[in-house]
Amino acid sequence: MKNKLKKIFTLSTAYYTIAIIAFCAVMLITHSDESALSLDPSRLLYIYPFCLSFATANVILKHTQMQGFFRWLLHFILTVMGAYLFIILPAKLEESSANFMGLMLTFAAYLVGVLLTLLFTKRIKNAMREDAEIRKNTKK
Repeated sequence: MKNKLKKIFTLSTAYYTIAIIAFCAVMLITHSDESALSLDPSRLLYIYPFCLSFATANVILKHTQMQGFFRWLLHFILTVMGAYLFIILPAKLEESSANFMGLMLTFAAYLVGVLLTLLFTKRIKNAMREDAEIRKNTKK
């Protein structure tokens, strides 16, 4: 349990660093004036709980004995609800349709992320299996 908590906090800190760098890059690209460089601390504060929920979801996905469907379902719920609770709702969007669009964008980003992850992990596993077979055949 202690190792999993350490893994969660380590991952969440790494995710937070990446998220802040990406957030700053987006702010610099989308805003032409220098006010983009002054970041709202409360907005930055909400990113860490999301990163914590995302790291927890990833640790559960990789390190639990649950069936595959339930691991992915729990990962989905923790990731999407974390984004909704800690990113979309604190933005205090005035229209409810904007909240809904934010949730739909979160769904789309989650789907793209999962598909890319599955694609790359399958390719890596296939390459490792082929490499192991080649090494086995060359040792004979």
